[in-house]
Amino acid sequence: MIKITHKQANILSIKLSSTSKVRALRFVRGRLSLFNKNTAKKAKFVIVTPNPEIVIKAQKDRELIRIINAANLSLPDGIGLAAAYKFVSFRAPKWKILRAPVLLVQGFMVGLAVLFGDRWLTKDLNIIKGRELFLELMKLANKKGWRVFLLGGEDGEAGIAVKNLQKSLKKVVLESAQGPMLDENAIPVSRKDVKIEQDVVRSINKLKPHLLFVAFGAPKQEKWVDKWMENLSIGGAMVVGGTFNYMAKKTALPPKQMEKLGLEWLWRLITQPGRAKRIFTAFPLFPLKVYWHRLTH
Repeated sequence: MIKITHKQANILSIKLSSTSKVRALRFVRGRLSLFNKNTAKKAKFVIVTPNPEIVIKAQKDRELIRIINAANLSLPDGIGLAAAYKFVSFRAPKWKILRAPVLLVQGFMVGLAVLFGDRWLTKDLNIIKGRELFLELMKLANKKGWRVFLLGGEDGEAGIAVKNLQKSLKKVVLESAQGPMLDENAIPVSRKDVKIEQDVVRSINKLKPHLLFVAFGAPKQEKWVDKWMENLSIGGAMVVGGTFNYMAKKTALPPKQMEKLGLEWLWRLITQPGRAKRIFTAFPLFPLKVYWHRLTH
């Protein structure tokens, strides 16, 4: 079995893999070299991409924690996770009277680093954005002539993403489906959706894709992959959240400078005000949760 060596981090009971894009791609390439062989079932893999919002959701969802922690790669997607890991790695004073103010100072230092020195943060926990790894995997799939299935998204995003990708990727075999409407436990919400789910599974197994990308949003996508993984004829699966939205060009990517400064959340708030509640979960709720956990443990 192909293995990958990487540093493991833990934030609020969520395991995170600190590795590079190059090593992640090498891992996928190695696993898929066994696809269509007798060992293919053992070589199946799952890649998850937790961000601060998902970590917060998992605090009330033990099943989601189990699924994320069981994944072959749990790639941190968001500078907030690197900041949190740096913060929890600091030594805190044993005297309780000093603990709160010292942690506040440490938190302030980390906050400044998010804006002015993110390399200091990512030295300990490397950030790999899901959409960037998706694109790298698509380029690799095109080079290798792999089969790829895109599942999920909203309003036909997967299909539009396929058309956009095919403009530059001519050798990869691409198929897509929007899939069923699911509840928070990845259960179809109606009989019609049960039928849609069954049809989707048949389509996936007919194609036998090397890679399956699932974009139902957390925690649906993680739970759906976990539920169906054993019955899918695939090389590996990766959950990709809102990636199809970007690939379908329905949402503009944040300017590189804002992304570099860790201000993607601000860009999303400006361009997608309807996401305000979700953005609030990532900031300031997530850092406050990490601070409180550090203070009380």
